[in-house]
Amino acid sequence: MTNLLLHLINIILAWKLLQALTKSQIINPAYRTGRRKSQIMFFAVALFALHPIQVESVAWVSARKELLWTLFGLLAVIAYVQEPKDLPHAHPLLRTLIRHRVFLFTLLSLLSKPTAVVLPVLLLLIDWSNRQLSKRTIKEKWPLFSLALVFGLLGLLGKTGGSLLLTLWERVLLVPAGLVYAFRLLLWPLHYAVLHPAPTPVALFTPLYGGSTIFACVLFVVLWKIRKRFPLLILGSAIFFITLLPGLLSPLHADTITLGSEHYLYFPLIGIAIAISGMIAQSQIINRKSQIVILVLISFLTIRTFLQVSVWHDSTTLFESVRKTYPRSAPVLTNLGAAYARMERYPDAESVLRQAIGLDPNLAQAHFNLGGLRYVRNDYPGAITAYKRVINLQENHTDAWRMLTWSYYRSGDLVRARDAYDTTVHLRPTLRDQLPDLGLRKGLAL
Repeated sequence: MTNLLLHLINIILAWKLLQALTKSQIINPAYRTGRRKSQIMFFAVALFALHPIQVESVAWVSARKELLWTLFGLLAVIAYVQEPKDLPHAHPLLRTLIRHRVFLFTLLSLLSKPTAVVLPVLLLLIDWSNRQLSKRTIKEKWPLFSLALVFGLLGLLGKTGGSLLLTLWERVLLVPAGLVYAFRLLLWPLHYAVLHPAPTPVALFTPLYGGSTIFACVLFVVLWKIRKRFPLLILGSAIFFITLLPGLLSPLHADTITLGSEHYLYFPLIGIAIAISGMIAQSQIINRKSQIVILVLISFLTIRTFLQVSVWHDSTTLFESVRKTYPRSAPVLTNLGAAYARMERYPDAESVLRQAIGLDPNLAQAHFNLGGLRYVRNDYPGAITAYKRVINLQENHTDAWRMLTWSYYRSGDLVRARDAYDTTVHLRPTLRDQLPDLGLRKGLAL
């Protein structure tokens, strides 16, 4: 419910932002009448509000940070675009807050999610679109860039490493591939999934990565060529790419290389709404037929959104849906196996996890989930075998060592339990309280 309320507020703020941008005759002089302007803005904001790709961000409680950073980010941009009301008799504290409102909203956005480091760049984009970019406008934003730098570094330090490592070249190739895939998700609202695994190997001379790189280059050239004719289209496209870029640069999720995640497209979709608004206004294609087409499209998106909501009923329905899209994805099957195990559908969980291991024998998480399944079913020898496999793949997997300690302990092998205990505490001393008290068994000294 909280996420839905935040989404409704963001819809209102998206409308306010479009209003603020379209008041500038430099950005887009094509809005001829108030009625025409309202029609175009309605379609643009409806696209942001009702597109089924937004379901993940609104339905998933863990994605609330997307909604929060978008809310404060929109407030920061709107505050920058609009002149504040003059309040000469207001309290000095209130006047100070109003004077530094852009900085405060940026700070709140950064506290919500480090992705907000892109906000100062968005403000420069607006200056450029308004032909107001200068040394002065760049210099006055140094506090915002300093703030973004601090939070950006904290965000990088807070990232935990996984077993997968990507080269710089692979990360570069994944950016255009993720961009093209984002367009696919927006233009063809079917086969959504919480996880979109990237095909491997990540190499330039492949249809996906090579073709995506060529497409991205051609797209940027075309947008640059038409920048003077469609300024609001260019501004919206730039907002889309800049706000999506942090997600494209983070392609690793749960030891899986991905092309992107749908919740990363929440704020970028506002950029698409701005771009479409500018393109329609400049092309002057609003008439009775186009209005009917727009209403049909909005209706279709609304239906798809309601259907997509049912997918997020629980983790089982979620990953069963993902399995239909990626039936031979080991990470997807691994997550589905864990969901089945939580619902005590143990035979289904065992079957799915074995499929995942068959597809990728070196996927440590699949072996770990299989070990957990066997542990809760009191199959301690089977759990020990699975956790040993995890450790062979990732020697310092602390959770595997912790569960191996418990598995040995439950099976009565206290000598090996003590060895696993020592290794676990050495790797992460804070796990001591989550381990069995071996000193209480048969006088084994700690």
